[in-house]
Amino acid sequence: MTVEELILELKTLPQDLIVIMSKDAEGNRYSPIVETDVAYYEADSTWSGERVESPGDGVVEAVFLWPTN
Repeated sequence: MTVEELILELKTLPQDLIVIMSKDAEGNRYSPIVETDVAYYEADSTWSGERVESPGDGVVEAVFLWPTN
């Protein structure tokens, strides 16, 4: 996905959504973004959390960026 493609996708979404990136456990590998989607996010801490299926206490709507790998 190019910057232009990402901007075009993100412009269609509510601008107040937080952005969540998928990560590997080691944090030492990188992969191109292949898709985005909107779902719910529940933070466990200030640096991590879980994608959840429905809204609830402490759950916010977010845009998720998914890597190719």
